[in-house]
Amino acid sequence: MSEKHLERDTVALLTPVPNGKVLAALCALNKIRGQVIETSAGAFAVIEDTSDGSTDAAAQAVSAFVKDRPIVAMERRSGQITIHQWLAGTKGAKLAPGLALDQAPGAIMTLMMGTQTIEELAATHEDKVYSANMGRFAAFRELRKLAKAARRLDRG
Repeated sequence: MSEKHLERDTVALLTPVPNGKVLAALCALNKIRGQVIETSAGAFAVIEDTSDGSTDAAAQAVSAFVKDRPIVAMERRSGQITIHQWLAGTKGAKLAPGLALDQAPGAIMTLMMGTQTIEELAATHEDKVYSANMGRFAAFRELRKLAKAARRLDRG
């Protein structure tokens, strides 16, 4: 593990959204830029903006959309991991990092521990990584297209 990985701040959201494309479009619609990785535990968004307050702003927007299921907002700053649960746009309890990451997929664990960067994960999970760096109009179109496809599956 290089020092470069550990020195780099990381801001991320673990959501129950099963489709990475949906989360990427939702993030873009809310002006949250970054990359999304689809995992067995749900879609995981790694946010480009690591400034103070960025985690709360992103978590509030995404959890307000998800509403009835909690999301987990994670930060690694100066090697320290902080994790909060969010529900329906409201910040909840602080979670112990060890317990919160214990059941997390390996990609999430390695990213939050500083073992790998999002770029390294993206290179090894190409078919599961989606960009949230699109315009709001493109994000809206993507969400409409995905919703239409989901309705067709429900009817079929």
